[in-house]
Amino acid sequence: FLSTQRVFGFQSPNDRPVFATIGLRNQGVAITDKSTKFADFAALADVDSKVLGTNVIKLEKRQSKKPDSYNEKRKILDRKDIDAVMIATPDHWHAKIAIESMLAGKDVYCEKPMTLTIEEGQLICDVCR
Repeated sequence: FLSTQRVFGFQSPNDRPVFATIGLRNQGVAITDKSTKFADFAALADVDSKVLGTNVIKLEKRQSKKPDSYNEKRKILDRKDIDAVMIATPDHWHAKIAIESMLAGKDVYCEKPMTLTIEEGQLICDVCR
């Protein structure tokens, strides 16, 4: 092997992070669709099985790989292969899921409002630190 062959054949694991989306209505679908060019989606979660099933099929077509599906976010947080979660649940769940995700070692993407109270925001900052 020439050293250049090894270099040109090398791909960093950071080239394609592995994501999961929690919450798949409206904004959850939009942010997932926009992110498939930057990341691979290993899993989707939603409490509505019909919404979940429809979006698993759509994402499989989009990325040519079927994501796992869960009706419970905890199963996503327990997985070691998922680098980051995208949170698109109803607003009142954002802070709780963001904190649980960070405590599970995941990076978090969450759009506004991330919190409903100042105290939730302070708690998120504390956990992030």
